[in-house]
Amino acid sequence: MSKKCLITLSLILLGLSESGQASARADEKLRIAVIETLDYPLNVFDKPHQLTGGLLKDYTDAIARGLQAQAVYQTYSRRRIEPALQRGDADLVCYFSPQWMDQPRDLQWSLPNLPQFERVLVRKGNAVPTSYPAQLIGKKIATQLAYHYPQIQQEVAAGKIQRLDQVEVASMFRLVAMGAADALISSESEIEGYFKLHPEQKPHFSIAPTHFSKVYTQCALSAKSAWKLEQINRQIQRLLDSGEQSRLLHQYGLTEK
Repeated sequence: MSKKCLITLSLILLGLSESGQASARADEKLRIAVIETLDYPLNVFDKPHQLTGGLLKDYTDAIARGLQAQAVYQTYSRRRIEPALQRGDADLVCYFSPQWMDQPRDLQWSLPNLPQFERVLVRKGNAVPTSYPAQLIGKKIATQLAYHYPQIQQEVAAGKIQRLDQVEVASMFRLVAMGAADALISSESEIEGYFKLHPEQKPHFSIAPTHFSKVYTQCALSAKSAWKLEQINRQIQRLLDSGEQSRLLHQYGLTEK
């Protein structure tokens, strides 16, 4: 066989090898956990409650594309997210924080990325708190079931603040509207989502000007995942450096700072 033929054959074999590797990577799955109660702008579900869009889908789709992996979305209740990652049933969840988990050291944590700002809302006409937790003492606060609120944890444990845990954000708003709760605590994304669905309700509430909390969330990777934290971090850094994260936040009406 001539030298020219050998070179041609080598190039063909190299091309087939690279094609096979790319195909293998495309067949790999990144199993992403989704909280079933998080709605617009974070998640958009269709009528059968299948994830079809939202900030988090766009964000994690971008991570999966960078890994040349297939994003597979698995829906869980808030309480089941941590056990699913611990067991290795899911690879990744984003828009989380170690302080929201019961056993954060069981998971691997990415670079900080998507910001979450929480605010306090009260019924229109009531005093708007600006200092926490001092101005929440003696109050009934509508909160989300299984969510962690480190800023008021001691006061809740001491009985100085009463948590009224609800499964859905809409129920929290309902309690405040009826006067059954003095205030509610929710993220800006959840507030944005509620008022998008119920614009007529917005004039009936006052939003505290002071953030209740500021957290730059992270992605949590299962310790049993075949994916490596370095791979996830590279993709997150790419989204930060390229401005893609900033663009997505603005697209969904959320602030960066």
